[in-house]
Amino acid sequence: MKYTKLKFKSSSTKPHDFIGSKIRGVLGYALKEEVCINPSFKCENCFALKDCIFYKFYEQKNITHKYRLDFELRSDKFEFAFLLFGDAIKHKDEIKTALLKSLKEYQDVVCEEESLIFASNDYSSIVKLEFLTPLRMKKDNKFVKDSIDLIDILVSINRRYYELTGEDFERLNVSKDYNIITKHLNYKELTRKSNTQKTKMNLGGVMGDMVITNIDKKSYELLKLGEIIGVGKSTVFGLGKIRVEGFNG
Repeated sequence: MKYTKLKFKSSSTKPHDFIGSKIRGVLGYALKEEVCINPSFKCENCFALKDCIFYKFYEQKNITHKYRLDFELRSDKFEFAFLLFGDAIKHKDEIKTALLKSLKEYQDVVCEEESLIFASNDYSSIVKLEFLTPLRMKKDNKFVKDSIDLIDILVSINRRYYELTGEDFERLNVSKDYNIITKHLNYKELTRKSNTQKTKMNLGGVMGDMVITNIDKKSYELLKLGEIIGVGKSTVFGLGKIRVEGFNG
C-alpha cells in the first residue's frame, strides 16, 4: 500500500494539547483559496467538483476521506504529519502549499515529504497495543467506552483498508484464539466547535493499552497497518492513533 507523509515542524510552542481540530480547520480555508477555480467560490453546482480536492476533503458526503492527521497528544512540540492515501496523493503539492500558508503565524514551519510503501516484515504473537489518541468506535450502535475487543479493532482496520484502496472488499479472516491478558482503558472526553454545523462535536474516545497473546500473523499485520491508516472514526482529526509493540518470550 502506497502513501505519502507530509511532516510539518515548527519552533513555536504547540498551541493546544489536541491540535487536530485547528489543523483541519485552517487547512480548509487555505486549501479552498489554493485550488478553487470557480468565480463564484461556491461548491454547489460547480463545474470542477470531479477532481477538486477541497470538495473531496470538506464538502462531499458519505465518503472515506483519504487522509489522516498524526501527532503526539502529550507533547509540547508543534509537530504533526499529514498522511495521504489513494488518489489524494496526487494533490500533495496543493495540500503542502495550503498548510504552509495556513501556518504562517507560527515560526520556522518546515515540511518534509516522504513517499512510502507499507510492508510488515516482522511478526510477534504477543503485542502491547496502545491507543495514543482517542479511539472513537461504535459497537451495537453505541460508542464504545471500555468494552472494546481486539476483533473490533481488526474489523475497523480491515474495512478502512478497502475503503482507502478501492479494492474489492474481503471479509476479515483471522484466528480468534488470542487472549487479552491485561487491559487498562479510560474514556477521554474531547469536544470541538464546528463552524459549519454551528455546534459542538464530541470527539471523545478510548485511550490506554492492552496486552494480547497468541495472535496470528494476519492480525499482527493488520495492527501494524493500523499504525499507518488509523482506526475508528474521525481519523482526519488525529483520532485513532495506535502503537503496536511486539515481543516474544
